Amino acid sequence: MSYRALTEALGGPHSPRFSRFLMLLGSGVLLWLVTCVRESPETFIRQFESMNSGVRTKAGNELIRFDADEVVPLLVQAADDELVRVRFEVMKMLGRFRDPRGVQTLIRALDDRSPRVAAVAAASLSAMRVPEALPALMMYARDPSLDVRRYVIAALGACHSYAVSPALSDSAHGEVLHALQAAQPKVRMAALQSVREFGYRGAIEQLLEMADDPSPEARHVVVQALGEVATIRKRGDVEALRGVQGRPAPTVDPIEPVAAEVRTRIVDLLIERLVPDEYQSIRTKAIRGLEQIGDRRAIPPLERLREEGSEEDRREVRRALDELREEEAAG
Repeated sequence: MSYRALTEALGGPHSPRFSRFLMLLGSGVLLWLVTCVRESPETFIRQFESMNSGVRTKAGNELIRFDADEVVPLLVQAADDELVRVRFEVMKMLGRFRDPRGVQTLIRALDDRSPRVAAVAAASLSAMRVPEALPALMMYARDPSLDVRRYVIAALGACHSYAVSPALSDSAHGEVLHALQAAQPKVRMAALQSVREFGYRGAIEQLLEMADDPSPEARHVVVQALGEVATIRKRGDVEALRGVQGRPAPTVDPIEPVAAEVRTRIVDLLIERLVPDEYQSIRTKAIRGLEQIGDRRAIPPLERLREEGSEEDRREVRRALDELREEEAAG
């Protein structure tokens, strides 16, 4: 069709239909141009060689926009690059894509000569929750490098599977319990993260002892963990873990209900964490834990905190007391 015929068919050069046609045509041409000049994944992978971390981060953010089929095979090829920073970024990207084709590359990278690369490989395997990585991870559970050990310990919980490998999962569980006693706070934190994946099995006494951990970050996680443990009243009670803000909090292995005596000890310990000289975030976790547990013995200390605590304390306590009194009236 000639230009003149097309123009007449659309109602003339000044018609609305002709204007819309030109707009659509222009958009199509622009899209075609953008597609033609779009940089390839190889371009961004090469930018991992830059010594500027900002450039590498930007390259990674660009790569994640591509389809995994375009990028993951290239990342696997780049995994043996001589530059540590390239291998580091590659392992990180494989974790972000979470593509099964990258699993064996990540497992091999646990033996990388750079602890940074090995650590990020463990972190990526943890994010992907890969049971087949568990045998290799166990080999590095006591690695002399702090970073490697803490990321491996965290991955043991995420990657264990009693359905796939019950015996090895038991061994991983033992390593995680051992790591709860580590001298390094970062390893203890990783172990706390990991033991949750085991439903806190066999760790309750250690958690009670760790409520006085010198690391405030560890105490924060322990207080949250104890609140979860004492909230469970029956096996399989996942609904109880949703918490005061409605966020689901499932574990891989179920949290078993504890005896009434242990629940009492946990409530006492959470009440002790309400003291003014404790960190605000830890007091908040203790308040929420007491609310979830629903023990009426928490009402008097919470009332005192409402009078003496911070604005955040008062806000959290008001909600907790409303819930506890509602349960008290219903009971």
